[in-house]
Amino acid sequence: MRHLFFLLVFLLNGHFLFAQTSQLQFLLQSGVSVPLSDFAGTNLETGSFALPGFSGAAEVKYVRNNHWGILIQGGLSLNPIDVGYLGYQKVQADPFLDDVYIRSDPFKIIHLVAGPSYLKRIGKPFLLEGQLMAGVFFASTPYQLYKAEYALIGPVNFEITASRDNCFAYGAGLRLIYEFNTQYQFGVATQYMQSRAEFGFLTDQGIRTDVRNISQWTSSFTLILKLYPK
Repeated sequence: MRHLFFLLVFLLNGHFLFAQTSQLQFLLQSGVSVPLSDFAGTNLETGSFALPGFSGAAEVKYVRNNHWGILIQGGLSLNPIDVGYLGYQKVQADPFLDDVYIRSDPFKIIHLVAGPSYLKRIGKPFLLEGQLMAGVFFASTPYQLYKAEYALIGPVNFEITASRDNCFAYGAGLRLIYEFNTQYQFGVATQYMQSRAEFGFLTDQGIRTDVRNISQWTSSFTLILKLYPK
């Protein structure tokens, strides 16, 4: 995180050093986060049972010569859990479990990434931007409340508290931009990010570590403000 802060300071200072050919932009985007692969999987050992949810992000970007850029992006995604199918899988896996009712918070991921970007004009009002990025996921599993009915001992209530991990993440993105005027732009962005997290849980047998692959595809609308337009 400290390196990302120094990079942001460099971008701000770089604008004043190269004002004739550089530009600083601020972006806000909001859309939907779609879990992929194991993140959306319904296997009790490897899946997270995540469903599509909210995604939002803010970004600062330094652009040179209207083409090459460097970005810093921070954002949040909230993916609800498919508690119906999770409960079904729990019942199928435990012969003594007759039924289970689950209440769950969403799976939460805060990301902080940085990387290069490239802009190419594809028409008078349109630009296409490609991005590569790497950084960190601050991932948190959902807090869950269980009401289980067992064949031999009857109803049992218990909870699974949230577990957190900070893990390396990487990805890429594309953004189609409409240049409204010299100061404002609007865009439609799509972004893929991937990570591998290790979540620790305290059990009667000690600490259990669940390894989860986190991959998500986000689609967002973007508002772009040129802080120092040419």
